[in-house]
Amino acid sequence: MIKHLLSISILFLGLSAFSQSFSVMYDFGSVMSGTANTGTLDPTPPPTATGVTFGSFMAVGTPTSTSANGVFAFSGWDIGVMNGNDTYSSYTAAINPAKYYEVTVTPNSSTVTLSSITFNMSRSSTGPRTWVVRSNKDSYGANLPSMVSGNTNINVQVTNVFFWALDNYTVTGGKQEAGGTINLSGPNFTNQTTPYTFRWYPYNAESGAGTFRIDTVRFNGTVTGASGIAEYTQDINSAFKIYPNPSNNGFVFVDTKKLNYSKIEVVNVLGATVTSENKEGTHTEKLKLDLNAIPAGTYFIRVTAGDKVYTERFFITK
Repeated sequence: MIKHLLSISILFLGLSAFSQSFSVMYDFGSVMSGTANTGTLDPTPPPTATGVTFGSFMAVGTPTSTSANGVFAFSGWDIGVMNGNDTYSSYTAAINPAKYYEVTVTPNSSTVTLSSITFNMSRSSTGPRTWVVRSNKDSYGANLPSMVSGNTNINVQVTNVFFWALDNYTVTGGKQEAGGTINLSGPNFTNQTTPYTFRWYPYNAESGAGTFRIDTVRFNGTVTGASGIAEYTQDINSAFKIYPNPSNNGFVFVDTKKLNYSKIEVVNVLGATVTSENKEGTHTEKLKLDLNAIPAGTYFIRVTAGDKVYTERFFITK
């Protein structure tokens, strides 16, 4: 009777919703300039998180050649300030809706809440002095709430406009300005099932050759949804064991206790098979799974043996 009650309690847990936080970063590590120029689409593999797909950054309305390696850096921004002018109120350029950097974040069979975006930026000596971030959730109509922390070289003006404060301050040796944050809240960014698209609009350059670059762009949020696992068993007499659990390096051992299994699958919380091993007729007691390529999160190992299926939950923490 005790064993029966234990199995029932875990069955209800398997049917509950899940909520998983993520913090992913774009590092633009594969962007190349010069003769190996990679163009206006970042070729770096996008970051990954369970329940959400992150697209690649693209530059729109700019020249086709990036100006630096390992960052997203382009020229061609609208001119609106004379060299050396630090008086923000005298700048003349407005946002050009045809020139921007863009990226899309898409929920997958779940709802996604975004809480913030942080990023680093830099400019050449004649590059844009102002920039804003907008989203498709209001058809790119308003600047998203912006702030700068711990950096006096940039600040935020009224209507959430980022401002490079002093023209005579120029970055050297690849230095980037950190502290730029976009705070996301409200219904447009809570429990969304449709894609988010974000655009960075640099403007008020001192010359058309001036460059604007972004790097280390981090998205922070939460994925919520119903578990794709209908039920799973987990009791002291379970058919197999998983260790270490959690795994902090992506390697997991499955001890099948000589269970005559035909298939072992790794399944995510949405019910999708991540990887599988077919071992018809084997009596291997311990199977080592290399799951280093999949992101941190909650997963299930499902073992098929004859007409029975056994499922156990495990965690990857990197």
